[in-house]
Amino acid sequence: MITQQLIDQIEGEASVYFDMKNNLVDFATIAFPHFRGMEAILEGKSALDALVITPRVCGICGHAHLMATVRALEDAYKNAGYPITLTKKVEIIREFTLIMEMIQNHFKWIYLTIIPALAKLNGSSAQQTPLKGAYGASLASKAIATFAGQWPHSSYMVPGGITADPTNMDVLKVESYVDELISFFEKESLGLSLDSFLAFESCKEFEGFESDIFSLERSLVALRMHEKGLAYDRFLVIGEHSFTKPSKLHQTRPFSVDAKFVNIESAFSPKQKSYAKNAQYKESFYEAGPLARAIATNVPIVKNMHRRFKDSAYSRVMARVFELASLLKVSKELLREIDISQESCSNVVDITKISAKGLGVVEAPRGPLLHSITIEEGKILEYNIVTPTQFNIGSSSEQNPTPAQKAMVGLTQEDALFIFRTFDVCSVCTTH
Repeated sequence: MITQQLIDQIEGEASVYFDMKNNLVDFATIAFPHFRGMEAILEGKSALDALVITPRVCGICGHAHLMATVRALEDAYKNAGYPITLTKKVEIIREFTLIMEMIQNHFKWIYLTIIPALAKLNGSSAQQTPLKGAYGASLASKAIATFAGQWPHSSYMVPGGITADPTNMDVLKVESYVDELISFFEKESLGLSLDSFLAFESCKEFEGFESDIFSLERSLVALRMHEKGLAYDRFLVIGEHSFTKPSKLHQTRPFSVDAKFVNIESAFSPKQKSYAKNAQYKESFYEAGPLARAIATNVPIVKNMHRRFKDSAYSRVMARVFELASLLKVSKELLREIDISQESCSNVVDITKISAKGLGVVEAPRGPLLHSITIEEGKILEYNIVTPTQFNIGSSSEQNPTPAQKAMVGLTQEDALFIFRTFDVCSVCTTH
């Protein structure tokens, strides 16, 4: 028997087709049916137009797309013989605003997707939690907008720097947003201090606390999510950032990684046309995102989860929770390092002098985001985008399933749909 489920409450929509056997998922194919054509729109435009167009790929992670674009442009400048040097101030502010975007995404995902989905599986209600997610996300968005001018769809990163020139008052304002965000997370989500939570080294330390996050953890265990949702147990981190390090991991064993080995294949979607392609690394599927980033940086609590529960739905969800907490702490540290006396932007040669290829890689909320550009005399000949959802939630054959496909096999449809959401799917990014 084949059944179709339309996945909403994500950015865009996706269709999952379940092949059922004895009331359990025997195989699943995934379709992203809405074409958007962002890559085609960019062809023939000035390369600098990408700074305005690509942030509109997504309403949640547009900032990550902006950073991937500016990194691709700066790489093209370097390859054309015009290397660009950024000040420390520029690097910190770019990194900070990206982190704030990741934080707002994680707040929304936890409170608007995961907690309500768990409540539905439990047959209980999750009262007021969406409002908590929206409030936490709004504080992070205000912090971004203070430096970037607006959020979403900001374009304040440019080749050579940023268009912002913040004052001490701006930095203090952003610090107040971060302090309020941490206080809100401690009071409403954790029920204990951020530092105490980040000091956890074992899953057993979750016992005895009463708060949203600890209730979430208990729900995952009660629904046996620590035994479900297992994929390949191999992970991929490609972007260079302060909060993780590039690695290809087989379980917890790290190997070097190079973005040039990312390859794309057509999706297997026989029941409905899909405009999403699959992303692989050296022709193999890897899981990307917070769990991968935590394992790459040896986060003690996540290593403990993985040792006990491998790449289960439990590990996947709780790793994202811990990344949210960790990023809040990193953001405070970054703000203390900003020297507003440094230059915000350096002069670069006119874009019309650039004929080269460039690649920009960023760790977006859901995993690696790659933008590649081919420029001829300042015009875009070709633009390609590879998104985290293409790594995690592609649709391949039964003989070689993607991480999400593999993780859903052997479960009831209800559990499989929850597992699907643990990868934090984004349709609009993927059908570019």
